[in-house]
Amino acid sequence: MKRFLKTMIIACTIMQIMTMTAFAYEKVQKLEDMENSIYKHFENRDSNFTFLYTGTRKEFEDNIRKCIDDAYSKDDYLERSWLEIKPRANSTENGIETTIDATYLTTREQEKYIETELEGIIKSIINTKMSDLEKVRVINDYIVNRYEYDYTLKSISVYSGLTTSVAVCQGYSMTAYKMFNYAGIENRIVVGKIKDILHSWNSVKIQGNWYQLDITNNDSIEKDKYFLVGDDDLIANNYSWDREKYPKALKKY
Repeated sequence: MKRFLKTMIIACTIMQIMTMTAFAYEKVQKLEDMENSIYKHFENRDSNFTFLYTGTRKEFEDNIRKCIDDAYSKDDYLERSWLEIKPRANSTENGIETTIDATYLTTREQEKYIETELEGIIKSIINTKMSDLEKVRVINDYIVNRYEYDYTLKSISVYSGLTTSVAVCQGYSMTAYKMFNYAGIENRIVVGKIKDILHSWNSVKIQGNWYQLDITNNDSIEKDKYFLVGDDDLIANNYSWDREKYPKALKKY
């Protein structure tokens, strides 16, 4: 997987107090409300948004980075969906005016296309009589047949994957994440490495147990080598990841 640089530039120094005319932007008083507001805008793929924080300056300075981190970390798909986040803040007589500029992998319109396309696919390949195992199998096989690996390393989003039929591991794992969610399968996008190369894959929960699933590498000569395996199976094949961050897969299926 290509090393995609993601940056967050935090303007820690708040500008001097200034008198400003009140604009019609959202006011938030609590840190939780600020986090939820940021999350809402990220979900909507808003590239520029402003809110007024009416809590204390110290509280803002101590927590703005964490609020942003926690906002995009609410969802694995969203966490992989941004490229750059640049907040800036001005102290006014009414509170701290905060503007965030964000760059994403996809636009709001492209995300709508993704949702419509994947929901339609799930309706066509999944039925209510299927077990969770059968659903995972069908989704794995669909993505393997739909995508080819992009050795140019340019197709990094679900949108580019669906429209070109090629993707890197990020496209595979993000597509799977959305499809599993639509099918009612609890799952995660795991970010780690194979040897020293960045890589992402999925883990899925079936009958109360978690299993590792690397659809990118299932789409290879060694088909299904990484279909519902345990942590130890990945470790034996030079995978590494933050095991405290993700559910443990104690055995293969």
